[in-house]
Amino acid sequence: MKIKYYTTVLIALFFSINSFSQTQLEMNKAADAKFKKADAELNKVYKQLISILDQNDKLLLIQAEKDWVKFRDSSCKFESSQYEGGSIKPLIYSTCLEELTRKRISEIRVSIKERDK
Repeated sequence: MKIKYYTTVLIALFFSINSFSQTQLEMNKAADAKFKKADAELNKVYKQLISILDQNDKLLLIQAEKDWVKFRDSSCKFESSQYEGGSIKPLIYSTCLEELTRKRISEIRVSIKERDK
């Protein structure tokens, strides 16, 4: 199932680029750039959430976020480990990081909306 998923991701990435002659290195760099963009967005929404929390909830969120980052990184290391030694491994790793980061952004946005009521 995971191989099917990552194959779909790779095909989508392949067709989203302007040129079919893009190298694996270029695709790896593009995936890393997408993750970094998502990570910057995560930091932005995290700051929005933390700014509306009381001191106790801030401490809880800080710990939750530290735990979540450990989970995200470990999970993506596991997902990409089957490609160890392959040039595609960085693409799989960065794509996983981006996907989980985007999910976390959504979760934080929901929390902001619920607390703004």
